[in-house]
Amino acid sequence: MQLTLWTYEGPPHVGAMRVATALQDVHYVLHAPQGDTYADLLFTMIERLPKRPPVTYTTFQARDLGGDTAELFKNAARDAYARFKPAAMLVGASCTAELIQDDPGGLAKALDLPVPVVALELPSYQRKENWGASETFYQMVRALAGPYVLPPGKTHAHRPANRPPPANRPHRGTRRLPCRAAASRSASRAARPSPAARRRTRPAPRAPE
Repeated sequence: MQLTLWTYEGPPHVGAMRVATALQDVHYVLHAPQGDTYADLLFTMIERLPKRPPVTYTTFQARDLGGDTAELFKNAARDAYARFKPAAMLVGASCTAELIQDDPGGLAKALDLPVPVVALELPSYQRKENWGASETFYQMVRALAGPYVLPPGKTHAHRPANRPPPANRPHRGTRRLPCRAAASRSASRAARPSPAARRRTRPAPRAPE
């Protein structure tokens, strides 16, 4: 019953799916056996999303364990990029595929895809869904923003005092417009009487009868 209503916290790779589904141009390649793909039900049948989550499964079976399951993952990652053309890819393993230790991150980097590949190492038998979502977002920020971080000992150039930060600087060719909320707050403050004026206009207390 808990699985039907999805009222329990799933394994961490379900949290990674939540992050991939919430972002655009991100695809998740999950090394998982047949049977670990039930997480699609969370998004299509229970949450009623109009499309499947951006996840590709390797879906290996028991007879594949006697062969090269790593090659199955490489083919799935290569086909997923060719089909969906994502701007970034997440790769990881489900709780069952974690036991065969195929190293999806190393296999995906060996393919030398022209997009950033974020390898997720989610301990399925120690952590759960919420931790998986948090760790996935952390690993994405670290992998995508890491090349732009200055090395130790170096600092950014000094910004002049009269120059606004880049986040507050208007785009080139645009005119900065006043915020309506700020303008309305300033107008209401101007129309509001000062405390001294309110004390002068306060009625005198009535004498007891």
